[in-house]
Amino acid sequence: MAQRWPPPGENGKIFLWNVAARTLAATLTDPGSSGVSSVAFSPDGATLAAADGNGKIFLWNVAARTLAATFTDPRSSGVSSVAFSPDGATLAAGDRNGSTFLWNVAARTRTAAFTDPRSSGVSSVAFSPDGATLAAGDGNGSICLWHIS
Repeated sequence: MAQRWPPPGENGKIFLWNVAARTLAATLTDPGSSGVSSVAFSPDGATLAAADGNGKIFLWNVAARTLAATFTDPRSSGVSSVAFSPDGATLAAGDRNGSTFLWNVAARTRTAAFTDPRSSGVSSVAFSPDGATLAAGDGNGSICLWHIS
């Protein structure tokens, strides 16, 4: 019989796996979450961003397994996708309202907001390899490209 993963009652938890050993290395609990919608590692692997359906992003110190910061935007109805810039200095977050936000990771501040009025909600965000362009895909099959530097 197939086992359900995650087990019931595990909403809001992030499971870190040791891929080589194929074992569970740690469980991080997203405080007050209704469920994790997206995760992304910083380029250096030191930080994990976890987004939830309540419009919050939690930054985790991977080595210490501790919560390092929480980003909240009062306009967001739920974060659906997160991505770090190639240098790790900026975090992009797309929400269900069709907005994409940029956060300065070190300063813990929101630095920009982009909205596509035709969007049915951002489903995916990604930086170009040089970090100068941000792509935001939506549920309508559209992709917006934002020049950010």
